[in-house]
Amino acid sequence: MVDELAASPRLRVFGTVAVTALVAGGLVFLFVTRGGTPSGTTRVGSTPRGLAVGAGSVWTANGDEGTVSRIDPVSHRVTSTISVHGAPYGLTVGGGAVWVTNPGTATVARLDPATDHVTDRIRVGAGPRSVAADSGAVWVANHDANTVTRIDPTTDRAVATIHVGVKPAAVTTGAGAVWTANAGDRTVSRIDPASNTLVATIGVGRIPVSITVGEGAVWVVNTRGSTASRIDPGTNTVTATIRTGSRPAGVTTGAGAVWVANLGDNTVSRISPTTNRITTTVGVGADPNAIAVGYGRIWVTNESDGDVSWLRPSPRPS
Repeated sequence: MVDELAASPRLRVFGTVAVTALVAGGLVFLFVTRGGTPSGTTRVGSTPRGLAVGAGSVWTANGDEGTVSRIDPVSHRVTSTISVHGAPYGLTVGGGAVWVTNPGTATVARLDPATDHVTDRIRVGAGPRSVAADSGAVWVANHDANTVTRIDPTTDRAVATIHVGVKPAAVTTGAGAVWTANAGDRTVSRIDPASNTLVATIGVGRIPVSITVGEGAVWVVNTRGSTASRIDPGTNTVTATIRTGSRPAGVTTGAGAVWVANLGDNTVSRISPTTNRITTTVGVGADPNAIAVGYGRIWVTNESDGDVSWLRPSPRPS
């Protein structure tokens, strides 16, 4: 393995970060000279978009081949490739299942992580893209219907439809609410899960496409203008706007920070939730999109490369 790695080094520079890529056996191992620790890349399916961690694995939705890849977070190898048909887009883990959206058929597939088989398909609204799960429900953002569908995971039935902003591109849960990033009208919608009603609409940046809750706030990335908006869930107001990398596409929290996948310059940015400033920028693969934290790693899908980069977060003072 050492000889194979030494045979094909490549140097890539992302801003002030130099990355040496060593290719071996279909994997690309990245050694970051500043701003991170050794990391690597795992080959998955074609055009990975959705990404989730849970049930002991990392999961990707591979849009151009109708599959979900299951990755062992310890060995970083794909342990299963599961056919879900269609063009899967987003996925999440919760309620004892993996939930996968299919915009083309307006359905969500329920995948059993114990058997790696699809056990049900639930019809939702038009163009479902993003999905999130909490302790009692599964929430689906229907991009083309301007709605969110609530699914009861005990019955696999859609039990509520809530109208939100225009073109909801992402949905998440946390801070006692359900939140959508609405790409079509520069807003975030807040839903009360107790009443299944829209209770607040918050203006953010241009084309918000991803949203998360953690580190004391709601975070949304705005791909046009390359910014992240920090929202105080106590007041439903934007309290900070942070410049990110080019065309941010995904955002998550964990390991004491906020992490942004920047589609336009093939990087991941670490934002300190204390200072609202970027503290680290690390180069990854081509067209990073979805991003997640789990099992001691930062995971990001590289849509054009058909792989997932994983990074070991370096402890840094905020």
